[in-house]
Amino acid sequence: MKMGNILVIIIFISIILILLKYGYRKKVDKMLFYLVIKAEKEFGGNTGKLKYSAVTTWVYEKLPNILKIIFTDKEIDTLIEESVNQMKEYLGEN
Repeated sequence: MKMGNILVIIIFISIILILLKYGYRKKVDKMLFYLVIKAEKEFGGNTGKLKYSAVTTWVYEKLPNILKIIFTDKEIDTLIEESVNQMKEYLGEN
């Protein structure tokens, strides 16, 4: 196989992975928001580390394998923090 063909295949696969990531971003956001609220209900206040641990465990149980590859641990951490902030805003309004 020529080097040019390999490069085209790599670019094509990269584009597909990027599209998958951004296509599933909203779904992952919604799932994390739900899981953060679930953890808050189950564990209550002053249990931040326990809630974080529970949410990360639950999210990795629910994510399809391809998304586990696409979303890094750091991105999941960031998304969890965004969901916690979103929950706080929601609770502050209601």
